[in-house]
Amino acid sequence: MPSSKPPQQSGPAAEPTLPRLPTRDELDAAEKEYLTRGAPFKADVTVVDLGHGPMVVKDFSARAWWRRLIGRLEVGRECRAYSYLDAMPCFPVFIGRLDADALAVEKIEGISLALVSDIASRREDYLAQLRAAMERLTALGFLHLDARAYRNVLVRPDGRIVFIDLAGAFWIPPGRIGHRLFRAFVALYYEANIIKWETLLEPAGDPRRGQPKPPRYFHGVIDLYRAWGRLRQRRRA
Repeated sequence: MPSSKPPQQSGPAAEPTLPRLPTRDELDAAEKEYLTRGAPFKADVTVVDLGHGPMVVKDFSARAWWRRLIGRLEVGRECRAYSYLDAMPCFPVFIGRLDADALAVEKIEGISLALVSDIASRREDYLAQLRAAMERLTALGFLHLDARAYRNVLVRPDGRIVFIDLAGAFWIPPGRIGHRLFRAFVALYYEANIIKWETLLEPAGDPRRGQPKPPRYFHGVIDLYRAWGRLRQRRRA
């Protein structure tokens, strides 16, 4: 049977209602807008509207049997990630797990932070939102491994930043063995993310644009090194 959690609002700007969780039959019969066609190995990611507003559905049901088995583990993990974060306003609201193969979340109306047109006037606000969210995630021992990806950081029409796609998430709650050590790594990772976004959100544009493409992960390694220096300097202050 599908399981869901009641929609929660996150402040005065939250939507008053969210779509209800569909059944499998309703999902299969619905018209879909494909955001990602996951064949042969990944989930299909679609936008579905049953008349109560759009939602995003991640679904492994069309994959081969062995991939569905792995997909069920991934769906379960992502559902637990949303539960652990408990409706933080910088993430989509979790609508529910439709069945073993699929989950549904709020559809975020927005654009990539890298594409916003008001950088000159709102750069510091965007960076402050990123830092506040990442500091909260650090305290929770929560690592969003895809937070560096352009497509996974969106801006709502009201200017609020939202992170999407928790498939690549890992966490160790406070009080658990390994939390303190893991939290130090999470802090380093998110500081490197801040450095990346500081560069991307330069009012004159990304200074690296147009340069020869470096080896893969080159910029990420440089950002981690700079982040290590920043954190070390703060500890000394």
